[in-house]
Amino acid sequence: MIITENRTLRDERVFSDVKRLASAGLDGPELLRRTADRLRRSVPFAAYCASTVDPASKLMTHGVADGFGVDDSETGSIFLDRIYFEEDLPAMQKMVRERRTVQTLSETTGGRLDRSLRYRELLKPYGLGHEMGTAFVDGSLWGGMDLIREAGDPDFRSGDAALVRRVAPHVGAGLKIAALRSRTIAAEDGPDIPGVLTLDPEGRVLSFTPAAKRWLEDLEDFHPAWQESDPPALVKMVANALRYALAPTSDREANLIPRVRARGLSGRWLTLHGSLSESADGRPSETVVVIEPARAEDITWLNVTSYGLSPREEEVVRLVARGHSTGQISASLFISEYTVQRHLQNAFEKVGVRSRRELVKRLFFENLLPGMLDD
Repeated sequence: MIITENRTLRDERVFSDVKRLASAGLDGPELLRRTADRLRRSVPFAAYCASTVDPASKLMTHGVADGFGVDDSETGSIFLDRIYFEEDLPAMQKMVRERRTVQTLSETTGGRLDRSLRYRELLKPYGLGHEMGTAFVDGSLWGGMDLIREAGDPDFRSGDAALVRRVAPHVGAGLKIAALRSRTIAAEDGPDIPGVLTLDPEGRVLSFTPAAKRWLEDLEDFHPAWQESDPPALVKMVANALRYALAPTSDREANLIPRVRARGLSGRWLTLHGSLSESADGRPSETVVVIEPARAEDITWLNVTSYGLSPREEEVVRLVARGHSTGQISASLFISEYTVQRHLQNAFEKVGVRSRRELVKRLFFENLLPGMLDD
């Protein structure tokens, strides 16, 4: 096949399409199917498998696959009986720990695909070869996808990985919103249940759940006409961020994820996420805003940001918090151990501490878990 369209233009079109899908309020499996369909237009592959993931256990909850040329249930049995727990799950957990969202099978095997159980028992028997895996992370792991080429086809290149790496956080955010919305629908109303509001194209509130009203009341005092014409400021903030993200005029807007965190009157942090439903039966699209209590790991990084650490200093601090040694940080970030120590010393000075222990305590526990500080 002769490809006449410029690769850069094609990648931009695919990126915009996937970002729109991630904000469309689709359920997890459908978002994964449509994401794979869009990626195929710029990153050719013969087959794919993808799954949503429970962020607490890191175990897959729903799986989708296509292109294996056999009954998908048969492929799934081969995968789940052995490959998933022995190779795929540990590999995905390692990617999350090392903050890598994309890796190829040739990278993990040193170019010798036969080292992989997955390749020997699943890919090779079905005439498949090179593979590129992706982790969809938004704070936690929410899903993953493997793109697979036929045996004899060339390996995935850096440009392929760059596009997938770019769309990964948007898909992660979309999978998270899908999980939150399904939890809201299925669960009884309770103190930690996410709330959902729906807005019409003019920004008026069409509907809201009791939990949404409760969270909003914690954020600000309502205007008497908030449902008809004047939604709370944070809701409008998220809705406008979504509008700019889907019709960007700059690189910053193109990579924007419509989400905001704010502290309520109770002192509790809340997170608001925006998505756009697809139009159906002649009805226009609606903006959906999900409100949930922020997780501790989200709040801690607000604390980190307040000290003005540089991006590289933040990366070093993240790895310190995970217990990595200077040598491990050096290898992970591809910088010298001397440079690691220099970044760490800068972080000490900005935060006002003298040791790694004090640094982690100040950034990750102070003002968050006060009852544990004396231990």
